[in-house]
Amino acid sequence: MQSGLYVSRFRTPLDDAGGVIYIDGNRVYGGDTGMYYVGEIISEGEEVRVTLRVRQHDDSRQSVFGDHRDFRLSLTGRKRGAEYVFEGRADKAPSIRFEATLRLAPL
Repeated sequence: MQSGLYVSRFRTPLDDAGGVIYIDGNRVYGGDTGMYYVGEIISEGEEVRVTLRVRQHDDSRQSVFGDHRDFRLSLTGRKRGAEYVFEGRADKAPSIRFEATLRLAPL
């Protein structure tokens, strides 16, 4: 996956939101109005795996997983057209399905 700034959209059955993700080699940094995330990315062939630690920075906002302030998110995805499409689960809400799309920001 190319290094750069990505615009993200993500959702669970509970909520949806958007944010930004910055990829620098195999490191991932990002955030939205209530949470920030850091982690790593591994590309193997067409598959992309991402592991993030997600932490709340604004107590007035909940994550798309509900009232979880600090958790790990594991995602698997691949490129589809101009976007990357991911699915995954959070360690503190494993029964809730998470979907995300990332598109490289035009700078």
